[in-house]
Amino acid sequence: MKNNGGYTLLEMVIAVGIFTMVMLTASMGMVTIQKTWNSITLQNQGMRSLQVIDSVIDSAFRNAVPFAWTDENNKSRIVFSGNADRVVLAYQHRINNVDDGGIRFISLFLDKGCLVATYRKTPMLPWDGKTNSAQTDREILAEKIKSISFLYADRKKDDISWVSQWDENRANIPLAIQIKVEWLNGESEIWMRRTAGAGLRETYGVRVETVN
Repeated sequence: MKNNGGYTLLEMVIAVGIFTMVMLTASMGMVTIQKTWNSITLQNQGMRSLQVIDSVIDSAFRNAVPFAWTDENNKSRIVFSGNADRVVLAYQHRINNVDDGGIRFISLFLDKGCLVATYRKTPMLPWDGKTNSAQTDREILAEKIKSISFLYADRKKDDISWVSQWDENRANIPLAIQIKVEWLNGESEIWMRRTAGAGLRETYGVRVETVN
């Protein structure tokens, strides 16, 4: 029998039920897509942070060189400071203009949950504690970091020794530098690079071995 009065109640209930199921499925799909997008975004951000750190470490640590500067007592000292939570060093830097000079100075440290690098064209002298901020460039390499720690390698006879504190009065820089970064989520990453001329035969200058 033909119904000229429109839809029946049963047909309306079925239609509403089907519509509800379709909308529920669509909303669940949107939630899944959003979660996937957020996860991919976080992974991409993490990957970019790792790439930035790797690039700076590769440039600064691999090209680190012993750079001498005279202190207030007219004593020649190496511009290098290595602590468990901060490093200051000189490194060879690629230049486009010869007037810029081929040496750059960098300090790496943790500041308010961020791994920070500061750069200068003029020496950062660890022993005087002075920094001209007008001449210093600052870059945040990564965020959401719980802690960082450095280790420094030296040769004792035929063995390699790692220390967390480098004596600023030494005539050498470390053979290698390692940094460990611990993130707030509990994960950690480690980078290690040999410094320039750190091999047995190509070391810059005369290397003074550590004596116990």
